[in-house]
Amino acid sequence: MNRIILSLALATSITITEAQSTEDALRYSLDRPSGTARNISLGGAMGALGGDFSSILTNPAGIAVYRSSEFTITPSLHFNQTDAEFYGMTSSDDRINVPIQQMGFVGTYKPIREATTGLISTHFGIGYNRKNSFSRNTFIQASGLRTSLLDDFVNEANLGFWNDFYNGLAYDNFMIDEHPVAGYEGNYLHAFEYVTDNPENIEFGAAQDLNHSRLMTERGHTGELNLTFGANFNHNFYFGGSLGITTLNYEKRLTHFEEVNGGWQNLTNDYIYYRAFDGLDAREDFAFTESINTSGIGVNLKVGAIYKPTNSLRIGAAFHTPTLYSFDEDYKTSVESKYIDLGFDEGNDEALIYETGGTNYQQMRGEFTYNFRTPLKGIGSLAYTFGTFGLISMDYEYTDYSTMQYKSKNASMDEMKSVNNQNDLIKSTFRATHNLRFGAEFKPTEVVTLRAGYGINQSPYKEGHFKNDDKHQTYSGGIGYRMNNMYIDFGYMLRQEKYGYSLYNAAPYMPGGVLETAQITSNHHQLAVTLGWRF
Repeated sequence: MNRIILSLALATSITITEAQSTEDALRYSLDRPSGTARNISLGGAMGALGGDFSSILTNPAGIAVYRSSEFTITPSLHFNQTDAEFYGMTSSDDRINVPIQQMGFVGTYKPIREATTGLISTHFGIGYNRKNSFSRNTFIQASGLRTSLLDDFVNEANLGFWNDFYNGLAYDNFMIDEHPVAGYEGNYLHAFEYVTDNPENIEFGAAQDLNHSRLMTERGHTGELNLTFGANFNHNFYFGGSLGITTLNYEKRLTHFEEVNGGWQNLTNDYIYYRAFDGLDAREDFAFTESINTSGIGVNLKVGAIYKPTNSLRIGAAFHTPTLYSFDEDYKTSVESKYIDLGFDEGNDEALIYETGGTNYQQMRGEFTYNFRTPLKGIGSLAYTFGTFGLISMDYEYTDYSTMQYKSKNASMDEMKSVNNQNDLIKSTFRATHNLRFGAEFKPTEVVTLRAGYGINQSPYKEGHFKNDDKHQTYSGGIGYRMNNMYIDFGYMLRQEKYGYSLYNAAPYMPGGVLETAQITSNHHQLAVTLGWRF
């Protein structure tokens, strides 16, 4: 929670810190269900269908559709490739992992003498579904930019905002310096800037500017253990409820590296002269690293119903309460930079470049705990079956991300005020979304089923935010084969996300004083095989 509080001081700009406070909230709240091969093949549009363990994640009434008991397990292969375009340079990276994304048991209980009206059967299920995967590598680079992440740190320092994990760390490592001229206290410059004869003028010192690169490695996932109960009434009304125990593990390491384009020899003569005159050193490069390791556990409830007005038409509705999380976090930042010692010959009025120098390095670390509440969710579903030949289905999902909330574990007045300010920032950033999922099945034979699905998710960012145009779509397909009491399903899903990413905000030497956003395309390929036994 202290990291969140520290970030509030920097909320005036979209810096690394600000991005964490809102982006982490969104990450904890987003569901990207995978589950059984049938579920992903149908694009997750199973709210009115049921009869599949992963459909419980959408509508727990789906458990009451079962006609027998069942055990299923779904191993999978995930491959993520991320492409980034930034100032005309394209770069890519990828990541592979092999998770078990679903395992579950459903027990079906019928009266000794099977009923035809009233209560037909009751059902109990226990199992695990993976809700989101965070495994991704993202690499961004550009050359010859007249800007630095340090511009952001200096801007915050000039506004009086200090954070020990960011600009405070840079200051302690001489990457930010106080203005060297008396009378200009409270003004700062960074290690690639210098003050001219006019103390009001601060100039950029790299003749061919700076090369930028940023690597983000993300690991982890969200999973949910579900305890689900359901009942079948009259073979046309199905009801279910589920207790979800959610676990989240997330690791992220961000390394931002900048170097003088062409090496330190391309630092301008004026930069070398004035830095030496003011008793400052020269800089060749620097790296800022941020590491986050978050683990949490949460609880939620889901209730739902499915109604069959006819044998072919199914209507489903479900309500998900917010997940109440408790998080523990280990957080580190570090700065490392190469410096070159300078001297000044007053008699000849010239700068001296020594053969000495070295590397500055320092790390800050903190351990924090806090609570978090995700938004509630409402889902409406329709499905239509064409006898034994196939079906079509659709889910509509409403989620208001502006209702996400951080909650303090302490009762101090300062922390309560800070958390309220953070939640106000969430309200001003996010909005409600309307998401759609579609699925279809076709049975060319009695034992073979072909499937396809599509989904589109609306950006959760408000109009005017640079991420308002983010796009998230899924394309999927699969095949199933039934053999008496056993079945095997194969499923594939492509989850494609296109979004803007801001490295930092303040860039006074760039056109318009703004750094362009990197454009990211993330293609997440998911292959799954479900083995099921009915008894």
